[in-house]
Amino acid sequence: MSWIRKWTSKKKHYSWRYIERACREIVKTYHPPPPQVIIGLSRGGWVPAVTFANMMGVREVYSMGVASYDTSNGYVEDIQGSIRTYQRLPINCPGLSKGQPVLIVDDISDKGNTLRHVVNHVKEAFGNPIQTASIFTKRGTSFTPDYYYKCVEDDQWIVFPWELK
Repeated sequence: MSWIRKWTSKKKHYSWRYIERACREIVKTYHPPPPQVIIGLSRGGWVPAVTFANMMGVREVYSMGVASYDTSNGYVEDIQGSIRTYQRLPINCPGLSKGQPVLIVDDISDKGNTLRHVVNHVKEAFGNPIQTASIFTKRGTSFTPDYYYKCVEDDQWIVFPWELK
């Protein structure tokens, strides 16, 4: 049994209203330089990325598809510490190619590998100043985002409103 599958016994569901409040609080605490570009990590980071973009007046929002979990067998399994990139950023993103400040957004910094991977990729490919944000972070993460709303225990499984079936 995967260590991730064990987490599902400690599920905590969060509402749309909670997520909106969390995003508003993160935006209130955001420091200059303001982002000109927001990159949402697919899939969990899309909703908060668009929410931040609307609240901050940012027009350039891109998606980068990365996965550190596999759910094809009906439950969540770790991909043995690796990150699979299945959607890359286009080389000609206007704000990225101009070196504008970037905000990289995910729903949660669990182990921290996904955010670290994307930050390193964007730094290497574009050289932009980068800040990071997530709604939640886990206590044991190896990458703490610059901005987050709540820190939760490592064994807590978060269920976001966009994940409900």
